[in-house]
Amino acid sequence: MQITFEFMTISKKAHPLFFLVVVVFSLISCSVERKMAREFVESRPDISVLILPLNTILKNNLKRDDIGDTSNMDTWQIDSAAITNSIFLKDVSDSAFLEIYINSLFDEFERLGVTVYDESHLNDFLFIKTPAYILSIAQIELEEYYSLQEESEEFGEFVYHKNISLNAVSINSWFELTRLNPKEEGHELFYASEEVSDYVDGYFSQNIFTGDVQFKYVKREMELDDIYRYCGILGKRYAGYAFDYFMNEYISDNFPAGKERRYYMRFNRENRTIDAVDENNRFIFLEE
Repeated sequence: MQITFEFMTISKKAHPLFFLVVVVFSLISCSVERKMAREFVESRPDISVLILPLNTILKNNLKRDDIGDTSNMDTWQIDSAAITNSIFLKDVSDSAFLEIYINSLFDEFERLGVTVYDESHLNDFLFIKTPAYILSIAQIELEEYYSLQEESEEFGEFVYHKNISLNAVSINSWFELTRLNPKEEGHELFYASEEVSDYVDGYFSQNIFTGDVQFKYVKREMELDDIYRYCGILGKRYAGYAFDYFMNEYISDNFPAGKERRYYMRFNRENRTIDAVDENNRFIFLEE
């Protein structure tokens, strides 16, 4: 743990214009979507999912400036040197990562009431008569890079700024979802990403005698175990996202004629709540 005191850069605060800003919120009820989502959850739908895993993950170290002179290297050599010089990626075990990630997917699906199959039960899965889906983990990529955390605060007529460079790793996941025996051919492609990074907890402080401003902070540097810990978090989260997709498909298929659907709904299993969410709390839908 590192405690640091540093002086900041300063910029002139914009002078207030003394005009009235009126913010009007349109409170459009999502009661129809919420009611239908609740119906779906309480009906305990008989859904089955076959999970198709993968054996390897992609790793990409974006800290290319740390490698040194690459003028005599080809692309493969540069990529290899980047992994060798990485802080975290070189030590991530594909098998350990995927075991935690996939086991977490299975566990959360089961907690949501979904029947889960693996490849060893493929023959049983293919003869299911109730709604069934094949969820293929198409690709997982780990990217290591520097992330910039920006802090600012006003003191008098000035705004003080502090930029802190953090080590970070993003976990990027792509999924392909196919319905078993669909009425129409096709599948859905999903994407989701999460960043794991150093953690900074700090605040600006002004000396009452000199007027000097410092940014005081405690920095917790990320560790390899944080990446593995997030494997479990993300497996659980993405099983929930898949369940949300099933729920929202039910809403779309049964939405009252003549009404416009406005909200994508999210079910929180732990507290049994249903709320509207944006793209930051769901799968991102991709086009082929």
